[in-house]
Amino acid sequence: MARTVAKEPGRIASAGHGGWRRLLPQRVDEELLSEVVLYSMVALVLMAISGRLGGAFFNANNLVSVLQQIPEFALFSLAMALSMISGGIDLSVIAVANLAGIFAAKIMTDAGLQAVLGEGGVIALACVVALASGALMGLINGFIIVRFGIPALLTTLGSMTLYFGLGSGLTGGVGISGMPPAFVDMLPTRIGGIMPVSFVLLFVIFVLMSAYLRSSIFGKSLYLYGENKIAALFTGLRVERTLIWSYVICGLLSGLCGLIMLARFNSMKVGFGDTFLLQAILVAVLAGMDPYGGRGRLFNVLATVLLLQCVENAFTIEGLSPYAKKMIWGGLLLLFMAMNLFFRRIVARRLTAMAIREQARNTQ
Repeated sequence: MARTVAKEPGRIASAGHGGWRRLLPQRVDEELLSEVVLYSMVALVLMAISGRLGGAFFNANNLVSVLQQIPEFALFSLAMALSMISGGIDLSVIAVANLAGIFAAKIMTDAGLQAVLGEGGVIALACVVALASGALMGLINGFIIVRFGIPALLTTLGSMTLYFGLGSGLTGGVGISGMPPAFVDMLPTRIGGIMPVSFVLLFVIFVLMSAYLRSSIFGKSLYLYGENKIAALFTGLRVERTLIWSYVICGLLSGLCGLIMLARFNSMKVGFGDTFLLQAILVAVLAGMDPYGGRGRLFNVLATVLLLQCVENAFTIEGLSPYAKKMIWGGLLLLFMAMNLFFRRIVARRLTAMAIREQARNTQ
């Protein structure tokens, strides 16, 4: 077998891929190295923002505003990272969120249902339908990938077009607005008057997902499948079922994003959140997810989203134009990823040299 699984998921040593991995499988931890670079960048960015903006950024109202703005971005990035662990990708997350949000919006604005179920009843029904429809769309993606062997890139690209088309057909390209006030007021609610409920929910989701992947057979199977698909098939684990369930979870997270966007904008139409797609892919890679699968820690995704949202907020305080912000933000993303790759290669080369010297001493 070309690769073996280490004791923890995400720390999978490679026995036949790369000289330094063969020489130093236990001492070289690519994920740890990636985390060091990531959190070093977080510290440097916060120091730069502190020196430039000071109290204009580091005040309670602004920091709470930053936390309120990230739930959709973070959940889309989480779904993307989960699909990357298996060596795939999910390009349909925005389309799933849009269509799930459209289903929920139609239910909540239906006068007949409101008369029968009341405001609380239609909100509950809309939330259940949005989450269930998101999970179903994810199930369709996973089933096609597993049963027909179509690559995830092509499958989710096709389903993205399908879901966007269904959403356009249901709405005629026009937004649906006028949600019940009780639904819209849930998003800005704060615990103790300080911490946004949406961020608390987001944090709990990240903690539970990270813990589950690291401790469950499902998580270990997913990492193993991403690291070495052939080896995973020979283990006897139900890797195909695991892969399908991973896309179901992606769809469920996207459905939740659709509800959050619906509450934030008090309306829904096809195209809401389009800009999140490429950003979610970049965040997942910057957080240490290997596009080929088998590596990465989900909790780093949240740290990366917070980092980028702080940068975005700092640009807003500085009064930069939207065009300048996009240009600088894109440049910073490329810079961060280049720094990550550069430092990982530098440290890997030095550790390789140390391993060679140590091996030479042991053989003398």
